[in-house]
Amino acid sequence: MKAKNLALRVLVAIFGIPLILSTIYIGKIPFLILVLVITTVAQYEMYKMIELKGAAPLKTIGIITGVLITLTFYFYGVESLWGVIIAALIFSLLIELFRNAKNATLNVAATMWGILYPTTMFSFLILVRQLPLQYGLPYKSGGLWIIVLIITIWICDTAAYFLGSTLGRHKLFERVSPKKTVEGGIAGFLFSLITVYVFYRIYPDLFSLWTYLAVGVMVGIFSQIGDLVESIFKRDVEVKDSSAILPGHGGFMDRFDAPTFLAPMFYYFLVFLIL
Repeated sequence: MKAKNLALRVLVAIFGIPLILSTIYIGKIPFLILVLVITTVAQYEMYKMIELKGAAPLKTIGIITGVLITLTFYFYGVESLWGVIIAALIFSLLIELFRNAKNATLNVAATMWGILYPTTMFSFLILVRQLPLQYGLPYKSGGLWIIVLIITIWICDTAAYFLGSTLGRHKLFERVSPKKTVEGGIAGFLFSLITVYVFYRIYPDLFSLWTYLAVGVMVGIFSQIGDLVESIFKRDVEVKDSSAILPGHGGFMDRFDAPTFLAPMFYYFLVFLIL
């Protein structure tokens, strides 16, 4: 990484990390606003990337639906999700019917894809943050759950990048991401386990040791897969970053690809296996 790019990356992190972590811990409306900003920008980036493939997604319908999904998660929970998605699909089909645009099939599919990824998937963090209210637990628990997840993702990503760049010799998935290495992937996995163990020593009452380790395994594997998934889209449209909105980091999709992939998994892990 060039020195200037690294300096920009560190500078954004210095300001961004405390803001994100404090907002997660506070929860409620501040966290809702944070999620709305992240998902709206990431969804717009996705639609702009899709347009490079010749599609014409209904961006306004898609973004309004994304906002409604996030608000629905906060106020009504996951049970109302399908109603919003079906309504969006019907509106998309009707508008596509009358706007006389090329690639109608691709346009509707692209519109719905932007609603599901990254918006709906990332918004599952809203459900995680509100879970303690359903189970009679301290409200701060939801914030700590997400902080454990996010910091472990960050440590995994950092270890995979720097140790992979230094020690990497074997390509992990060259077709999708030529710079990622097996050694970097292993480093990310191991540091995920180390990170959750440190959290266990700090917050032993939050999860059992085995639950912490399960979260570490989940992050060590699927956060890296989430990064590869986003790389598929960028490689398909031949761009390096989803946008340049975050100096040194690329776009919101680039920074939040792993939480997007992990959020639904983490929610259902908590609901069905832990709580």
